[in-house]
Amino acid sequence: MKVRTRAEYEQVLEAVGICVSARVPVLLWGNPGEGKTAVIESAAEQGWHVESLIVSHYEPSDFAGLPVVTPEGGVELAPPGWAKRLAAHRGRSIAFFDEFSTASPALQAAALRPLTHYQVGSLRLPATVSFVAAANPADVAAAGWELAAPTANRFVHLDWSLPLEVYGECLVTGDWPGLPVYDDVLDLAERTTAELVLVAGFLRARESQLSVIPKTADERGRAFPTPRTWDYAARLSAFAQAVGASAAARRLLIGGCVGEATAHEYLAWVSSLDLPDPEGLLADPDHADFTGLRADRVYVVLQGVLASVVRRPTAERWADAVRLCAAAAGVVGIDPAVPVVRALVRDGVRPAGASVPSEIAVFAPALALAGLLPGR
Repeated sequence: MKVRTRAEYEQVLEAVGICVSARVPVLLWGNPGEGKTAVIESAAEQGWHVESLIVSHYEPSDFAGLPVVTPEGGVELAPPGWAKRLAAHRGRSIAFFDEFSTASPALQAAALRPLTHYQVGSLRLPATVSFVAAANPADVAAAGWELAAPTANRFVHLDWSLPLEVYGECLVTGDWPGLPVYDDVLDLAERTTAELVLVAGFLRARESQLSVIPKTADERGRAFPTPRTWDYAARLSAFAQAVGASAAARRLLIGGCVGEATAHEYLAWVSSLDLPDPEGLLADPDHADFTGLRADRVYVVLQGVLASVVRRPTAERWADAVRLCAAAAGVVGIDPAVPVVRALVRDGVRPAGASVPSEIAVFAPALALAGLLPGR
């Protein structure tokens, strides 16, 4: 997507800042000389430490660790200087992999472990490190390579360009927009759980969208849906809503995780939902009414009930959740409720001393088949 106005530019900035703050790896795609590096390094003005690496200047051992012989005669993978500096910094920091599309496939593969496991040789990076990469499209990159699908799938992909409106103004004023970063936000865990419930509900209705590997090499080098990127999408959508980000930035983030077409379908599905509050249902389970709700929406409601019980488990709330599942099954059938009931009766979810309500009998065949039929 070509960014043409200042408003669109600020939406992309907002999306990048959310990825950095939520510590989800993000990859900026854009032509050379349009300010990607300068924007990321502007985080230093807000107290972040930034380590910038032009990836093609390094070797795979600079990401996987250099084998060295220890005094005891063993071998350990010594971390490079950039990783040591990140680990030594006490505050928040960014590892910025610049010119990422010029990295050979071997270099790309070596970078995977730091991105997902925070491991560089024998050194484990702190959770305060965020990963950002920047790349030119392969057709304009110097000796560019297409990203392999396993590498691409570890990033949120955002298109970057510098519109004339921004460049012309800032060239004169010298006041260039910086990267907006965010401190820890309130209610993030609860918002994330709610978004994960929505993702689970959407994928139950559209199971084919759980994992879709594109057919062409260039598409495999960008955003596509997998369980990993759906998790990214939920976390970033929750973070965006928690900090009051624009709807456009949220759309960019979800599209950057699972692809624009899938993101559009997901957001359209979410916008059509009009569901009861799970806490309200648990407060008055006897008056819950599932009439008129489609099966996929019932599934989302019950998943929300499950999340509420897990967040605040009591014997009474657990039993009420089982009753709600039974009430829903009586209206739309047991299929949307069975996954939730199975989760409720598993060890660690059912509170000690919680008695099993008689309504669970409707699920007895399904629970017995899974070996989860609970005792009283």
